[in-house]
Amino acid sequence: MTTTRVAVWREPARGSFANPAVVALPGIEQLRSFLSGRSPQPPVARLVGRRLVEVGQGTTTMTMPASGWILGPKGRVHTGMLVLLADAPLLCAVQSTLPPYTFCTTAELSMTFLGPAPAGGGMLSARARLIHADSRNGLSEAFIEDGGGTLVAHATSRCFVFRPPGAPDPATAPATVELEETVEPDYDEPDPPLRAPDGAAIDAEVASRLGGLELLRAQANGELPLPPVHHLTGIRPVSADRGRAVFAMPAGEWLRNEFGRIFGGAVGFLAKSSVAGAVQTLAAPGTSYTALDVKVNFLVPLDADGADLVATGTVVHSGRKLAIATAEVVNSTGTTVAIATGTTMLEKSGP
Repeated sequence: MTTTRVAVWREPARGSFANPAVVALPGIEQLRSFLSGRSPQPPVARLVGRRLVEVGQGTTTMTMPASGWILGPKGRVHTGMLVLLADAPLLCAVQSTLPPYTFCTTAELSMTFLGPAPAGGGMLSARARLIHADSRNGLSEAFIEDGGGTLVAHATSRCFVFRPPGAPDPATAPATVELEETVEPDYDEPDPPLRAPDGAAIDAEVASRLGGLELLRAQANGELPLPPVHHLTGIRPVSADRGRAVFAMPAGEWLRNEFGRIFGGAVGFLAKSSVAGAVQTLAAPGTSYTALDVKVNFLVPLDADGADLVATGTVVHSGRKLAIATAEVVNSTGTTVAIATGTTMLEKSGP
């Protein structure tokens, strides 16, 4: 896989946003409007191929192709992409139970990684269900499976439930809402997941003789190729020192959700990358590093200003096999927008 064209994240974004009138519907009917196609797919869904395929009272399922575009430096599905996939159905499981003019936003997402997701085909799915909801909070969990039905991750989420100041009383919501059909323009190329990916994994021989810190620095300096997920989203390592890794990703139009804000799952993807990258810097040549879990707290909503979001990961504990790192994600004004904590396993290869 080599780069022969403009990176996807630099292309004009595709997709559109929900008709504001949809908020007058109960949450489950809002979701059904996306399921039926009466509401359009947002840019982030077009970027990764995410689709809502099932909606019930307190349940939602979304799928995403395990395309070559979501592969990381090891040539595997990037575990941060599982965070990106899970965030939306976790939130929607809560939203499906809410009355009109009532919203929820992800406050915290935790994920445990249970095994690698096969690359190069198949459909990842995230099945979410409501655990609890009241007037202030909603709790949900999701099971993420690969195309063969194998469980590859489990996630939980806490959403903050709110009604904006001045919102109408749900009892006054109209019985029906007219949603105009969105007509998408014709494009010369299909959506990114249907194209051949750009970028490349790190050669196995190179990976075996260089330590994790050397690998990250070589990628940051342009001495090693960046993986397909970089060419899709713009994520990249910026700098690395022992126990510390900095990643950046533009808050561009492609990352906007159904209501026009930067999708929280994309921020989680960035945070997860810097957490794991910080631990990677401790890995000696011939040492494998495997993400075990991550928890992300989302602090403020984000607009798509095109400027870099910067995530700085720092190792706070390193044992014989397990290391724990934290990450802080800041926007272009220096405001902290998310924080994360993750555990990574380090294992020396060979005898």
